[in-house]
Amino acid sequence: MLTTLEDLAALVGGRLVGDGAVVIAAAHPVERAGPDAITFIEEEKHLRTLLEGQAAAALVSKALASHLTGANVSWVEVDDPLIAFLAVRAHLGAVARPRWTGIHPLAHVSPTATIGDDVAIHPFACVGDGAEIGAGCTIHPGAVVGPNCRLATGVVLHPHVVLYEGTSLGERVEVHAGTVLGGDGFGYRVRDGKHVKVPQTGTVTVGADVEVGANCTIDRGTFGATTIGEGTKIDNLVMIGHNNQIGKHNLLCGQVGLAGSCATGDYVVMAGQVGIKDHTEIGQGAMIGAQAGVHRNIPSGQQVLGSPALPVKEQRQLFALIARLPELNREIKLLKAEIARLKGALAEAQGRNGKDGVAA
Repeated sequence: MLTTLEDLAALVGGRLVGDGAVVIAAAHPVERAGPDAITFIEEEKHLRTLLEGQAAAALVSKALASHLTGANVSWVEVDDPLIAFLAVRAHLGAVARPRWTGIHPLAHVSPTATIGDDVAIHPFACVGDGAEIGAGCTIHPGAVVGPNCRLATGVVLHPHVVLYEGTSLGERVEVHAGTVLGGDGFGYRVRDGKHVKVPQTGTVTVGADVEVGANCTIDRGTFGATTIGEGTKIDNLVMIGHNNQIGKHNLLCGQVGLAGSCATGDYVVMAGQVGIKDHTEIGQGAMIGAQAGVHRNIPSGQQVLGSPALPVKEQRQLFALIARLPELNREIKLLKAEIARLKGALAEAQGRNGKDGVAA
């Protein structure tokens, strides 16, 4: 699809500087942008690549626009270059194949399930008894929707997603391949020397506009519901234990693991491989650094690092000290050797004084 820079500036609501008649056929990152492409610049360090490259135009932030004065490139000044770039890419690739709808003959749909309009249920998908599938839902091959599950409008289940019985998904939820929602929580009690399973009779409830990555697991509650707040985004390989209450618009990055009965506020961010102890509360807007081990409640707005997780400033001081440990160890060895030498010299001096006294 071809368009002009002037049209793209109008599309993203930006301020055009330069030649609006430039024809744009593609949108690429700055390293790959050719003479028919538009790119985007968010950081000053990429300006040189833009100026030395072949890109026809760029989407830039207001803070960086002044650096382009006099440059041999046209640009569009926008509030958020990345969001504008995504809009441009979508526009340039606007010709898409029609979405197939229907129930494929090789899918299994229970006669007691309720199916909305414009759904797409692909081969080998399975919809259980009493399930409700909202309008516009897409269930890809091999996905399983268990009995009495509820899918609101526009839900997308990618291949081999499994929803256990009673799982509920809000509007526009998207769940990627291999993820399991509603499996049993990890609950046992010791009786007569054996681990006896505590029945997991609750459910999973996911709010609107949640996206769950590939190969994640979200366990059902023991008695009530494990809940995921609206707008939360969950990366691949995340484990959320039973009875967790995840707030709205959280970001949980890859390999995060939450033990049972934790609660998070809204807009919490957990970087990769964060581990949260059971019955822990994470306050609104808290940020937890990569590989942190959280063993205590985190107040709202606090940033923590490390294992055990500590406030960022305190943890960085500890990291600095840890980095100096080899040097400190060498210094201690030198000091110990010096102390030993001084002790030897002192003992030798005392010995000579004693002999002198006896002789006298």
